[in-house]
Amino acid sequence: MSVPDATLTDVVVEARTARACLTPGVAEVLCAGHFPGSAVVPGAYLAGLMAELAVHLMPGRRLAEVVRCVFLAPVRPEPAITVTAEAVDEAHVDAEVRCRGACAARASLRFTR
Repeated sequence: MSVPDATLTDVVVEARTARACLTPGVAEVLCAGHFPGSAVVPGAYLAGLMAELAVHLMPGRRLAEVVRCVFLAPVRPEPAITVTAEAVDEAHVDAEVRCRGACAARASLRFTR
């Protein structure tokens, strides 16, 4: 199975923040082959999801660097996986992946023109 082009749904951008959902079906595709029998979304995909959402807050810019990325809990393909992002300034975004009501991953991203 291939990874969907647009993995996030229900993207909402308001001022300096953005929020989106990851459906369980897409999460299952991202987990393919990663810990079979106890699927976990790979960290690289979680970082990519945060960057995908952050781009909505940085029009005309491109991702230059993942300054910091921390994984706090496993993300399994289940309902209520959300990604949030907040523009810190004109070049930096802080983002999180949340599931089961808690932060599972967090990243600081830097953009450039």
